[in-house]
Amino acid sequence: MEEDNRWSVPDLAGALQWCGQRSRQHIRCTLAVTAEYAKNPEESYHALVSHLTGIRAAGEQSDGISFSVKPSAIAILFDHGEYIRNLSLLFHEALDRGVPFEIDMEGRPLVGDTLRSALTLAGEGGPVTIALQAYLNRTSNDLAACMDAGVSVRLVKGAYHGDTGDFIAIQERFRTLAETLISAGAPFCAATHDPVLVDWLKEKGHKDLIEFSFLKGLADRTKTEMAAEGWRVAEYVPYGPADPAYILRRERYMATLEHLGRSPVP
Repeated sequence: MEEDNRWSVPDLAGALQWCGQRSRQHIRCTLAVTAEYAKNPEESYHALVSHLTGIRAAGEQSDGISFSVKPSAIAILFDHGEYIRNLSLLFHEALDRGVPFEIDMEGRPLVGDTLRSALTLAGEGGPVTIALQAYLNRTSNDLAACMDAGVSVRLVKGAYHGDTGDFIAIQERFRTLAETLISAGAPFCAATHDPVLVDWLKEKGHKDLIEFSFLKGLADRTKTEMAAEGWRVAEYVPYGPADPAYILRRERYMATLEHLGRSPVP
């Protein structure tokens, strides 16, 4: 299978094939369409159709595949009502198909509306997961709201612009948030390539609570080794035309690590 770049798969068929391969390695996949920042109804409708097609295909494959949505792809930037209608449609389609549903968190201006929409979906009677970013000051309160509402969490450091850019401070915030979830006995996804945090979480144990999530294009050895050790492991797999914004965030992350003299898990 030929890829456009290390970070994504060119199309849905290739993504499903990739997920099948990962499933045989006991690694589940989270699919995400490479669509962001829709500027008008036509663009958001195109993204909506792509998401619906992907959710239906994921339900047919039955490899434990989840599906993640970026709010900016489905109208949150220009029409909140349309965004809510689109999100609800995708959520209920996933629920009907038995596909776990996730919502990505994007830049700081979208955090409040994104969180509120996830809490609303949880009230509609189905499971939903949302990404929470450790580098935001508000996240401890957002985590409490998610736990109260029964919204599952994918805990990330953050890939946009947060309230702090201090590497050590973000590590500590991530630890504090993870400790809150562990102490509450709340299952969660730890999405990090930081070897310090990965080792810290592994030392905590709790294979019943923690799923480790890594990006496609990173941590391939770590994924397979941890899955073989009995950890729950997931891979975030974007598919579709190569997305310059997504690739830029990944390249910026790698450049930041290099500047700090650090490396992601292998």
